[in-house]
Amino acid sequence: MVDVDGNTYKTIKIHNTLWMAENLRVEHDTSGEKLDYFFPNEDSTNIKSYGLLYDFENACKSCPKGWRIPNNKEWEALFDFTKNNIASNYKDNSFWNDESNSNSTKFSARPAGIGNSQEHPNNFNEKILFWSNSKEEEHFIWAYIFEKGKNKIRKASQHPTYAFSVRCIKN
Repeated sequence: MVDVDGNTYKTIKIHNTLWMAENLRVEHDTSGEKLDYFFPNEDSTNIKSYGLLYDFENACKSCPKGWRIPNNKEWEALFDFTKNNIASNYKDNSFWNDESNSNSTKFSARPAGIGNSQEHPNNFNEKILFWSNSKEEEHFIWAYIFEKGKNKIRKASQHPTYAFSVRCIKN
């Protein structure tokens, strides 16, 4: 898969759905307009390995044509919440310090942390949050969370102004 900026991404097929196997790192939307984003750990050299972090509004404009942000049902089918919610099957073994992960799904989640205006710690190398396109309430959006030292994937509602990683699925 290739985005509007010419970045190429690995993809994987899981449960008949084509997923990105890397975090999005596009700087423009499909019409060429500049997106707002944060660098992981406020360091532009982290883009290639960790992608970029987008608030919800920009995340919704970031997926390439023919791709979109997954909803809760699609995330939960991927993570198999009913049977086998094991984070180590999705974590990239090379990026979670002092953890042994299988990444058996080849999803390759990497702890990119959180982008914000220094309101909160950025949690780089400790966690990653992925946007869902499902709203919890009028003002909150669901996100899926991987954390260092924890082998369960959490779901929590988040404020849309925080910046998280984006994975897209094929329409």
